Amino acid sequence: MSGSRYDWLKRASAILPFIFALLLWQGLVSLQVVDPLFLPSPVRVGRSLFELVTADGFLLELATTSLRALGGLVLGAAIGVPLGTAMAVSPSVEGFANPLVKATYSLPKTALVPLFILWFGIGNVTNILAVALATMLPMIVYTYHAVEGAPKVLLWSARAMGTSEAGLLPHVLLRSALPGILTGLRIGLGFAFLIAIAAEMIAAKIGVGKLLFLYGENGAYDFMFAAIAAVVFVSYAADRGFSALSDHLLRWQEPAEGKA
Repeated sequence: MSGSRYDWLKRASAILPFIFALLLWQGLVSLQVVDPLFLPSPVRVGRSLFELVTADGFLLELATTSLRALGGLVLGAAIGVPLGTAMAVSPSVEGFANPLVKATYSLPKTALVPLFILWFGIGNVTNILAVALATMLPMIVYTYHAVEGAPKVLLWSARAMGTSEAGLLPHVLLRSALPGILTGLRIGLGFAFLIAIAAEMIAAKIGVGKLLFLYGENGAYDFMFAAIAAVVFVSYAADRGFSALSDHLLRWQEPAEGKA
């Protein structure tokens, strides 16, 4: 099979799940398995999405949500990656921080939003902090395991070649742990949009989360699904962009079997 034909089939196969989901969705509506009032057809949602995108203000709402999600992700990474690294290289830091991480990992992060409102009011700070807390914890865990799991042979080889103890962390440990750190960031990116929207439903005057709350409260379910579709598109684009960046940063790795 020629390379161009293989690439075409690979792209086509990536679209098939979306086509199947849309057909299933349309079938549920057409057969009235679900009341069309509460589950609008894809055509109605598509029309509503077009109206939203062409209307004044919606793109600003979408940009606000995206900036809150990405801002919280950056803040979570700025705390989570150094803390996870410190826990991996320092037993005293691990002994102090590990119980706190375990205690807060399963805590519903949106449960803290009312407390953040009391401290910081309704607005960007509360939403960004909620996202930062939700994204920070997976980054701590993934960074910790990635740094701790660095092959010992790399450390022995680096020392044998004259690398100082101070140089082991930036030149050996962090480079070896980069795939795991990027995995934690990618998982955090998925959490970022989810928590940003959930927090906006509680503590925001603008944003897609606030729109979803208002649309649902007023029974405008076609617009509610359209807003959800817009967020899904933006988060998917962000994930694809981050995946491409990760591939570029990890281009020194040997390609996985079957991907040569």
